[in-house]
Amino acid sequence: MFIMKIFNFCKIFFLFVLVSLIIFNKAFAEANQNLLWKTSAGNSYSTRFFLGEQINKNNIKNLTKLWTFNSGSTDKIGSVQSPPIFIGDQLLLVTLSGELVSVSPINGKILWKKKLNIPLGRRGFTYHESKDSDVEGIYVASGKNIIQLDKNGIIKKIFFTGASLVQPFLDEKILYVATLRQGVKAFDLKSKKEIWSTSLTKNKVIARVWSGFSFDKETNSLFVVTSNPGDIIGENRSGDDFSASLISFDAISGKIKWQYKHVVNDLWDFDLISNPIIIKDLKLYEENKSVDCVIALSKTGDVIMVDIDTGLPVFNNSYIDVLVPKSDMKNVYTPPTQKFYLKPEKFSNIEIDLDKDFTHLEKDNLDYVNNKLRHAKSGFYIPTSVNHDVVLYGLHGGAEWPGATVYRDSNSTNLIIPSNKTPWILRINYQDKKYLDILNSTYLDKIFSFARKTRNFFKEFKKKLNVQSDINSLSKKKSNEVTISKYVDTSFRNRTDVNDFFPASKQKKKMVADIIYKFTPGSFDNKLYSQKCSSCHGNARQGRYDLEVFGDNFYPSLVGITKTKKWSAIDTYQKVSKIHKLNKINLDLNIDEYNDMINYFDEFDENLLKKNLIEKDGFWQILLDKRGLPATKPPWGKITNINLSTGEKIWEIPFGQRQINNEDYINGDLNFGGVISTKSKIIFANGNPDPKAYAYNLEDGKKIWEVNLPYSGSAPPMAFSYKGCDVIVFTATGGKFVGYKKNGDSTVAYKLKTCQFN
Repeated sequence: MFIMKIFNFCKIFFLFVLVSLIIFNKAFAEANQNLLWKTSAGNSYSTRFFLGEQINKNNIKNLTKLWTFNSGSTDKIGSVQSPPIFIGDQLLLVTLSGELVSVSPINGKILWKKKLNIPLGRRGFTYHESKDSDVEGIYVASGKNIIQLDKNGIIKKIFFTGASLVQPFLDEKILYVATLRQGVKAFDLKSKKEIWSTSLTKNKVIARVWSGFSFDKETNSLFVVTSNPGDIIGENRSGDDFSASLISFDAISGKIKWQYKHVVNDLWDFDLISNPIIIKDLKLYEENKSVDCVIALSKTGDVIMVDIDTGLPVFNNSYIDVLVPKSDMKNVYTPPTQKFYLKPEKFSNIEIDLDKDFTHLEKDNLDYVNNKLRHAKSGFYIPTSVNHDVVLYGLHGGAEWPGATVYRDSNSTNLIIPSNKTPWILRINYQDKKYLDILNSTYLDKIFSFARKTRNFFKEFKKKLNVQSDINSLSKKKSNEVTISKYVDTSFRNRTDVNDFFPASKQKKKMVADIIYKFTPGSFDNKLYSQKCSSCHGNARQGRYDLEVFGDNFYPSLVGITKTKKWSAIDTYQKVSKIHKLNKINLDLNIDEYNDMINYFDEFDENLLKKNLIEKDGFWQILLDKRGLPATKPPWGKITNINLSTGEKIWEIPFGQRQINNEDYINGDLNFGGVISTKSKIIFANGNPDPKAYAYNLEDGKKIWEVNLPYSGSAPPMAFSYKGCDVIVFTATGGKFVGYKKNGDSTVAYKLKTCQFN
């Protein structure tokens, strides 16, 4: 009997140990997966959360640079937007020239590299681990294909998928791809054949997927966020389409499970943004329930938080429908209401207060900005129009494509979001159809295509001729040295000459169309206009403007201007003289010449309208003040921490700094880098025009570390653990938009000074 008791005890003890080992091994395996970084968003749930806790608030002061890798691939305005991935023994990254590069996690030295087509892994790529060696590998979007490579950089398969900008996902048999314009597709990993394809085109609107894709294997669900419908004019659109939406797909059949529509007939470029974030078993305190949910972020500053199975908001009274103005343009549908979100709490907004948001400006600067706003309206979803401009926040933020991070422990679940709050002005004007026909002609496209190919041929030929001299020259330099002349300074200007006209070469196609129009019957026939006004407003009266990459210079279109309500702001010689004076432009016309020219074009445009030879053209610009800074009050960028169990903000801080005139600092700047969080309650962030990386205390938002990077961060940070050391990595290749200074080619890794690799 005693022996039997001992035997039973041993049996129970053995089972206990066995179960404990199974649980421990599973937990260890899960932890180990989170110490790797196999997709560019950290995992298929896109949480950008690192389980490492070696680096903490007490020792972060000892964080030091481990290595810097310079790819040698740069672009004047382009930057690398995909964080590296770590696959256990090597760090993989992409370059702008289309190279997939493997570097040592210890010293950043190249292990191998493979030249592929561009764009390469534009906003993410994936490593899939499998017992099946035929399926295991690196999967990256390259040109119009997904390429599978092994860990040595050897191409194993090519899947003909169509262009994709986001990371693909896999299970053991299927490759899932969210394409830019052809919807979501699934491919057999063995045969490479397409299994299913689900279009996101509806009612002639193509909903693009350019920033967000996630996968929940447990429920066999794929999630995408989609773009705006295509332009800010919005004619002949019903609003019934897949644009500006969070969409769930059945991974097995490809059928759409549900669609959550954020903005109906988006006239403001308010795409949903970044990878949807999947959170399981989230406790909602007020509702007294736990949910599995998926989160989408928006440029409007809203957190869309819905049930993973139904697509319905998880919070009671998540939003209200608010009445919005109706469009004053024909054939433009605007719904009676748009959503105003209450829970989770908004982290940004779209409305500019025309009375309060510019009061920090001195009088001459305020006069300059108010002149820009002479046609402006602002409010909650004010429709765009030829009769007024729309000013708003949100076109480059709230959130942007780098998205957010989720910190989670047994006590809380936090969503940490970097965001922008810079002002934008949206304009619709009339254009002479003849000019647009020239500009959009296939003949002109062929000319530019031929010129581009010819230029590239001679460029490559010259490279081959000079390859040896380049090698000799480079060998004399340090491996991490960069030639500054390759880069362009696109920083905000401290201007003295406002509206100093940009070189036409920056928009060569428009320049050529402008020249061709000059030799056809039209606006240029008016000698007074051709001699005194066309140099600014164009031969077709089409106007000219800077893209946000270059600045805010603007010369309005004069086509059909007397036929719109904008005419009331410029309907006298005195008003037009004042506008030219504020912009330091000489109006070389007397009052009689001005009136004669306006009367001529009023009749000219009347004839164009009767013959249906006028079309609408829409565009946007960043709204800058006289100094070349965002015109509204700072902060222009911030980081917000939201408790997802309550939907309430915990804290909000300005993110980044800008120094003005080498003296004053402005707290809170625009950002296009991103954030990650760690188990030790640290947030790492980068992406401001000032080339720095920061660390913040997750609990209170206080800055606890900062470091200078070679160039501005251009992608969210990432982290991994290797041979006993936790490593934080920043992609530092600069920024595209006005405000960023130099573009480069750096990836920089940091670890604790005291940690030695095993």
